[in-house]
Amino acid sequence: MKMNVDSSKGRARGTLRSQTKIAGYLGALLIACAMAASSGGLRAQSEDQPAPSMVPPPDPGYSLYYHDSEASPDFADRWGYHDGWTDGRHDRNHGDTFEAADKDHFKLPPEHGGHPGITRDQYVKNYRSSYLRGYQHGSRL
Repeated sequence: MKMNVDSSKGRARGTLRSQTKIAGYLGALLIACAMAASSGGLRAQSEDQPAPSMVPPPDPGYSLYYHDSEASPDFADRWGYHDGWTDGRHDRNHGDTFEAADKDHFKLPPEHGGHPGITRDQYVKNYRSSYLRGYQHGSRL
């Protein structure tokens, strides 16, 4: 059997395949860029405005005690309750029996970014009271 292969057609077919792959990659890149731009991922931040601080979503039981909103979260309460709930849950799951006031997060509250509108002393006071509630709730669930 004799096979006739036209090498120019093979090259053209190979070129077409690589062009199709490149077009596919560029299309995927274009879609990814469009999605990032629409979600604000490529938006430049001005130097006048500080980057927004991240707050954790409300943990179970948070809304029983606190009534802030996602648009205007209370940073100290949200972080204090979150850290207390996490530590209490950990201690309950591992059979540890500690006092919430003996925990490192209670003794020295972490910054967790900014706390706009209040002083460090107010932040610490609010954080600690929220931490105690969160710890009690997390250690009981």
